[in-house]
Amino acid sequence: TEKGYSVAVMEMGRRWKAEDFAKNNWNTRRWIWRPGMKLFGYFNMRFFRHVTIICGNAVGGGSITYANTLLVPPEHIWDEGTWADAADWKNEMPQHYAEAERMLGVTDNKIFGPADHMLKKMGEAVGVGHTFKPTRVATFFPPEGEEGGKTYPDPYFNGEGPDRGTCTACGGCMTGCKHNAKNTLDKNYLYFAEKNGAKVYEETKVVDVKPLNGKADGSDGYEVTTECSSSWFNKQRRTWRVRNVIFSASSLGTQEMLFRLKQSGSLPNISDDLGNRVRTNAESILGVRFFGKDVDMSKGVAIGSSIYIDHDTHIEATRYQSG
Repeated sequence: TEKGYSVAVMEMGRRWKAEDFAKNNWNTRRWIWRPGMKLFGYFNMRFFRHVTIICGNAVGGGSITYANTLLVPPEHIWDEGTWADAADWKNEMPQHYAEAERMLGVTDNKIFGPADHMLKKMGEAVGVGHTFKPTRVATFFPPEGEEGGKTYPDPYFNGEGPDRGTCTACGGCMTGCKHNAKNTLDKNYLYFAEKNGAKVYEETKVVDVKPLNGKADGSDGYEVTTECSSSWFNKQRRTWRVRNVIFSASSLGTQEMLFRLKQSGSLPNISDDLGNRVRTNAESILGVRFFGKDVDMSKGVAIGSSIYIDHDTHIEATRYQSG
């Protein structure tokens, strides 16, 4: 939109407000996205043979339900595995990380909860206490000495952005921030795109993309077909004619769509290399139980701190809100 383009954003999920989020992760009707079961929330789990992918379906995508923790890879990562044979990422990526951090208001976590203090003790017990550090998070924290939950005019974009609330350390980042403190994409990138004229079509699923006039290189543009993602019968099929198409459904959604379009013949020239060398962030999610009710481990941001127990193993203290 900043270049004067007319932009339409097709989003399979719906638009959410702070007051509409699930109260906790037992509120499945509001939290889980599973249209086949008439669940139209924003948290989606995709199960494959060797991996489970957690993602988001909403205006703002995964940012609505992720843990708003934004880590920059250590430099040595770019020298390892298949990264080393790719582009010069070590010199290319820092500028993009810096811009993303600016837009997302990334800062060091300022609130350590009981789980973070416990992780620090665990690190010290195994001799890696020196690696304990706060996470880098996209969260608007209250000024020092002030309780969270207060509303402020936009603190990030010279007053041009939306009003924001300060973090209350409720632990509810992954069920949707009810206090307007989480810097989700609808409060920055999408907010300004819409302010500049972009149109976001929620509950809209792209089912086909074809080059116009049979020109496989797309030089004449494309025909995009969409359906309502939340309706079983009245699909409200629509056709759009556009000059350019950007596939931005994150790794999983984009690849799924490209595979479908390649196999159907709509975009037959998609590379046969599609799907190779796909990388996950290699997370193992482990539950830890503490007996007794004298300490509330849910307090804090979703992921508040971390330690390294060796060169390859990074452990984070992660929580959902109480309930």
